[in-house]
Amino acid sequence: MKTATLLFSVLLTVMSTMAQAAADRPAGEAAGRVGNMSGTLVVQRVDGTVKVVGPKAEIFAGDMLITAKDSYAQVEMNDGTRMTLRPNSNLRIEAYQFRKEAPQEDNVLLRLLKGGFRTVTGLIGKRGNVDAYKLRAATATIGVRGTDFTARLCATKDCKDDDEAKATHEVKPPVTQSQVVGRVMLAQGELSAKEESGKERKLLLGGPVYEGDTLITGSKTYAVVAFRDEGRVSLQENTQFRVEKFKYNKARSEENAVLRLLKGGVRVVTGLIGRVNHNNYQFKLATATIGVRGTGFDAWCNGPCASGADNPGATQGDPLDGAGVYVWAGEVVLVAPGGSFIVALQQAAIIARETGKPVKIIAIPPSVLDNTTPRPDGFQFDFEKLFGTESDAGDPGLYVTVQDGHVVLSLNEKSLDLFSGETGFSDSLILKLLSETPGFMGGGMEIIFTDKQGNSCMVGPS
Repeated sequence: MKTATLLFSVLLTVMSTMAQAAADRPAGEAAGRVGNMSGTLVVQRVDGTVKVVGPKAEIFAGDMLITAKDSYAQVEMNDGTRMTLRPNSNLRIEAYQFRKEAPQEDNVLLRLLKGGFRTVTGLIGKRGNVDAYKLRAATATIGVRGTDFTARLCATKDCKDDDEAKATHEVKPPVTQSQVVGRVMLAQGELSAKEESGKERKLLLGGPVYEGDTLITGSKTYAVVAFRDEGRVSLQENTQFRVEKFKYNKARSEENAVLRLLKGGVRVVTGLIGRVNHNNYQFKLATATIGVRGTGFDAWCNGPCASGADNPGATQGDPLDGAGVYVWAGEVVLVAPGGSFIVALQQAAIIARETGKPVKIIAIPPSVLDNTTPRPDGFQFDFEKLFGTESDAGDPGLYVTVQDGHVVLSLNEKSLDLFSGETGFSDSLILKLLSETPGFMGGGMEIIFTDKQGNSCMVGPS
């Protein structure tokens, strides 16, 4: 009898616990679950109930996620999206709809009310409707195109309101992102970029160019690329042009560029790099280098130059079948293992196939003098708008940094495209690209904690 009574009591306790759990769970399917965390995470349901939750707790559409001081939490959504919330953050999941069999019905709407988080998006936004994933913060909206980004609302200058959290946790230094060094400002035909990893991507108007990219044009294609130092390059058809190195930062007096023409032809107007120290700017053709003096020139690399032959030179009979340069502003010096030659205004030179030395072209071909590809100095751009400004960096407002992929930051009728390595800023009046990512935007994904016993814990996707 006592055994039966005890079993009945246990059963009542279990049933009561299950009933309470069911009462705490909103109607409908869970949108995700809490992953790793440190500190305290509170969930406020749509009905106003507030609950402290731990790892594996279910998250539902309508929930407000609230991290306490010194607390971090990772949330894993059903579509594979992973989010890491910073301390003192409020993030509401206003809408979440995901079914594997119905991509056209995908819908995510998040609202950042306080603090910040970093997210690696899942399937929503990568399949079907590219506008299915949105984040709202203050007066701005972030349209996500399948990406990895950090968003942060700063209530004070340089986000000093989060200093206490920083002081109590060790934050891993952020992985250095490739800075956007150029943008496509004109494109006619097929244009793509091959990254150092071998990955290729299409380049459209406004598309970013990074250090290490090889730009490739197809047949009947030309493009104009503007660079961060105000230099510009026109790419002719069937051209391969590599940005081997490009560093430019006025505030730190940093400037260095190494550009290489692998195949085809380009028209170049140099920018600020190399104006003071000419050695900071190098333009390479096979085994030769064009040294510039603040100038405009055309360069070509065909035949043995494009094929990687030991002797990339041309002949006077066909100077375009090899490596050469024509100057239409200023002067350059063409340097090869066999010597050097100063090419003055309206002169042209090649690497001679017979000797390997740079020599003057006696009769410049009409196709060089009458090049139909637009000269890049005929285009003027707002470089501050293209590559950002240092003003407003650190002011209170919304900051969005893209680690990988593409987001669109919108305010009223204005919009700003952000690509990998770029940071945008917005408040109630301003929407602009920043020239550099503020330091307080780093370290939001992989965060190392050490507790009182010396144990380490990482929150965030690896």
